[in-house]
Amino acid sequence: MSPARQRTLSRRTFVGAASAAAAPLLLGSSPRRAVARQAKTQITWLTNSDWPLEKFLAGFHEANPDIEVVPEQLGFDALQQQIQVRLGAKSETPDVISVDVPNTPNFGYNGWLAPLDDVFTADEKADMLESSIHAGSYDDKLLSAPVNTSTQLLYYNKNLWDQAGITPPGIDERWTWEQLVDAAQKLTLTGDDGTVKVWGYVPEQINRIYQLGVLPASLGGKQIGDDGLTVKGIIDGDIWVEAFTFYWKLFNDWKVGPQGDIFWPPDVFETGGLASFVGGPWDIRRFAESKAIDFDWGVSRHPYFEAGVPATPTGGWHIGINAYSQQQEAAQKFVHYMATTDGNELWWRTGSGDMPALKSVLAKFETEPEFAEPPLAYLKTAANEATVNPVPRANTVCFLSYESILANTFQDIRNGSDPTQALTQAADRIQRECDRYRR
Repeated sequence: MSPARQRTLSRRTFVGAASAAAAPLLLGSSPRRAVARQAKTQITWLTNSDWPLEKFLAGFHEANPDIEVVPEQLGFDALQQQIQVRLGAKSETPDVISVDVPNTPNFGYNGWLAPLDDVFTADEKADMLESSIHAGSYDDKLLSAPVNTSTQLLYYNKNLWDQAGITPPGIDERWTWEQLVDAAQKLTLTGDDGTVKVWGYVPEQINRIYQLGVLPASLGGKQIGDDGLTVKGIIDGDIWVEAFTFYWKLFNDWKVGPQGDIFWPPDVFETGGLASFVGGPWDIRRFAESKAIDFDWGVSRHPYFEAGVPATPTGGWHIGINAYSQQQEAAQKFVHYMATTDGNELWWRTGSGDMPALKSVLAKFETEPEFAEPPLAYLKTAANEATVNPVPRANTVCFLSYESILANTFQDIRNGSDPTQALTQAADRIQRECDRYRR
């Protein structure tokens, strides 16, 4: 899930791009022998505003000089809205879209994505993570090609933990939620004026099902019924109530994290105002390169409930082709580049920062010298964590409503609403939306 989702609420900006017209190529010594250079095929890519695209697109353009990709970058929420509006209207553009993978069933149900099975060889598909292939498929067709997978780690400010006299978990150690909450209460620091100076713990994606869905999963709960349409009896059931009562206590009882508006926790962590958070591997490079951090920091594996089992968020961004695009061949070349070895590695190194979705690229964490020592060695732990105890988001055609309603519900619970009542209301609303897809 990536991840970079919550940053839309704090520091994403809209980025537009325009392409230059091709200039004529002069051949020979006489100016009259000028001939026009063959026009490039131009395709548009609707994608996330939080990713740097320049180096990746330069690599693609070098490998495919006959194609020009024009990116249209939007924040997460605006991106989802534009996909709905433009593909719902059968617009020929954008030609390619970045797909938050749990939206694949809905986009497939609506006929918005072109099938991709013939774009890749059998060997290329075998290199893709099986879980990613499954998540990017609908009705037995691959509709969104895997680009990233993801996981989550516990990040901690070692200086603050040392000051509190608490030894943080080791890089391959997995604490329970109970252990983390006990530490977080001791790590929350209040100044003489009564305001909190350091918060003990918050999840990175404070109100997103991608990150919070593992709370009930650790206790044995499902994300949705086996039919992909039933939520009543699940998200308003005892396991979810227990899990989100824990979540409620984080902000209302133990008060280890703030209430109020959504914010991006890595920003607060970087400035020393947050002792620990669970977040994605994209933060590793950010912190490793940060000039603002003046403290030691580290990571460990994702927590779980003492009475439950380890459960770690997974999922990622895929790439798909607009079924109505008039540039199918060029779009296929772009998708193929991004979802196979050279392009996928370039995207991982210069673009999103998420874990690559190819086995061959994931293997580089074990062999490349740059990952031998911390902090980049933390990426090796992340790569392994991405393949163990993974919990994907609900595979359902009604995911857009499911996610949106739960995001508001989790925010209400964080700000004090009763978990039982909030989840009951959410289940009723989501069920009505999902029932629209029953045949």
